[in-house]
Amino acid sequence: MKYSEPYSKLAIVYDLMHADNHSLNMVEYTIKIIKRFKIKAACGLDLCCGTGSAIEQFQKKGYKVSGLDGSAAMLAVAAKKLKNKNVKLYRKSLPNFRILSTENSTKIEQFDLITSFYDSLNYLKSETQLKQAFKSVANHLVSGGWFIFDMNTPVALRTIWGGQVYAGSQDNLAWIWKNEYNPKTKFASVHITCFYKVGKEWKRFDELHTERAYSNTTLRRLLRETGFLVKGVFRCGTFDKADKDTTRVCIVAKKR
Repeated sequence: MKYSEPYSKLAIVYDLMHADNHSLNMVEYTIKIIKRFKIKAACGLDLCCGTGSAIEQFQKKGYKVSGLDGSAAMLAVAAKKLKNKNVKLYRKSLPNFRILSTENSTKIEQFDLITSFYDSLNYLKSETQLKQAFKSVANHLVSGGWFIFDMNTPVALRTIWGGQVYAGSQDNLAWIWKNEYNPKTKFASVHITCFYKVGKEWKRFDELHTERAYSNTTLRRLLRETGFLVKGVFRCGTFDKADKDTTRVCIVAKKR
């Protein structure tokens, strides 16, 4: 089977499937985190911002947030959604990314807050890649800046992904998500088949997405090694401490 590049076709139907709902919920949760930790967030950056729904929501709440994503197709949707809203969007991929303050400058743009939602960081397939991403984040944070992100845990990939099939449909759209988990590699894959209607014609695409999960211990270590203080490891959506049964973790970290 021939697969399209991840998110190259999914971008067409992403919002129609309400796949952005998690990111919208994460904005509300992040604002609670901001208040709880008394974070000053004059300017932010949303990593792997996708179709820009989280940025749009942050903006409605009075926050100035830029976006970064590696998918041209997703950014095209975001640009259309955020048109005339004075939002900067950058096409750059993890783990190594570098945003300059101006086109001809060598000075790196820095932010008070960097976020990453909906297990985007699970797409990094090794500790080396994840550590490099954390380094890139640290480089783009002011001293004392904050990093808030959520990730799937090993339990999630083993139980929610492993061997499960999910499907849904709407009038002009239908999709099947077939998930697999490899206990040896700790990788999980989702085979996405989607049918969508354009005019009177139905079209199909297939994408393969692969994630890896990391233990909370590993995440804490990598963050410490890249200059962060871990201020909270929560069961995502709450302020309860994550435990061995947590399926989605939210980590709040502060740059030293």
